[in-house]
Amino acid sequence: MKRVGIITMHKVLNYGSALQAYALQRKVEDLGCQATIVDYLYPNREHCERQQVKFFPKRSLVHFALIALVGALLKILQVKSKKKKADAAIRRFRQHSAFRAFYRKYFKLSKEYTTIESLMGSQERYDIYMTGSDQVWNPQYMVDDPNFLLGFAPAGARKYSYAASFAGKAIPEGSVELYRKYLEQYKHISVREQSTSDVVKGLIGSPAEIVCDPSLLLDREEWLKFCPAAPLVKGKYLLVYILHYSFDPYPSIIPFVNKLARERNLQVVVLHGLKEGYSIEGALSFDCVGPVEFLRLFRDASLVVTTSFHGTAFSLNFGRDFYSVVKQINGSDSRVVDLLSVCGARHHLVELNSLESLQGSSVDAMESEKLNEFRNRSIDYLQKILAED
Repeated sequence: MKRVGIITMHKVLNYGSALQAYALQRKVEDLGCQATIVDYLYPNREHCERQQVKFFPKRSLVHFALIALVGALLKILQVKSKKKKADAAIRRFRQHSAFRAFYRKYFKLSKEYTTIESLMGSQERYDIYMTGSDQVWNPQYMVDDPNFLLGFAPAGARKYSYAASFAGKAIPEGSVELYRKYLEQYKHISVREQSTSDVVKGLIGSPAEIVCDPSLLLDREEWLKFCPAAPLVKGKYLLVYILHYSFDPYPSIIPFVNKLARERNLQVVVLHGLKEGYSIEGALSFDCVGPVEFLRLFRDASLVVTTSFHGTAFSLNFGRDFYSVVKQINGSDSRVVDLLSVCGARHHLVELNSLESLQGSSVDAMESEKLNEFRNRSIDYLQKILAED
């Protein structure tokens, strides 16, 4: 049985990151190989220094539990100036607990590596080395770390990528030689978006294969095996999953959600919370839950409003009615647009400056068919590269 070492950003506290990492590991194993996720800490101190952001050392659950306990005591003592921080600490503890439970149950990990050099000097060996998916080649996040380009693999190793993403249409001039050097060593490259394929072609002269995000390698029924049958929310609801690290959809997104909820008579359910200073009257909030609860909330939603790539992917995979809000349809970040274009589902796209003039987002029967075709092509590609000698 071939041993496959997969590197991805698997422990970012993000639902899509965790679920796509599991899905690629699972599908590689379904295809007859032994899959191991390289347990590389991201972001580590070096990433944060290069990004010029504060580094928060890895914390144990005991650490978060102590913070939460102190916070609870402060609340009891009614120290109002500390209440906000106390509530945030309790939420972080609950969410970290839920994610770590998911990691323990579903990830098959190597030993842990906490620095760039520790992984570059690794002695672990695999038959196949694979850069997994998500924004592993995004210069903003990767910050010239050669490990995500399989720089840690030994000379002559079999190197592949599956659905890697730059999340943009260009890379900084100063990073070109680093990317070119390592990408030329890959035996096969597959990416998640047309824009990433174009960047690869510009670097090494040949385009990359376009495949689906790993979360789409598993169909709806495979994902639903994770989920208890009981719904988290009784009745019909509009699920709101808004991330704002890529672009800021506030304040326009709030009246848009309120309008939809009124028109369709739906309870509003917010996953992951809203930006500080914003609220939706009467909304139910789920901001301390793990990946399994994420799946359950998407499974049962009547309508979804999201700015997230993986929020879009799971809405599509689960056959939900949804609006995927993007800053610009023809902008530099084409992740969502490319996915919906392949699946014939562009009518779910809404530009931020066009929220007032939205069109219907009802599910088209062809979406499921085109998604299945895309999934099957991607599985065939993965099976082909894993079978190569």
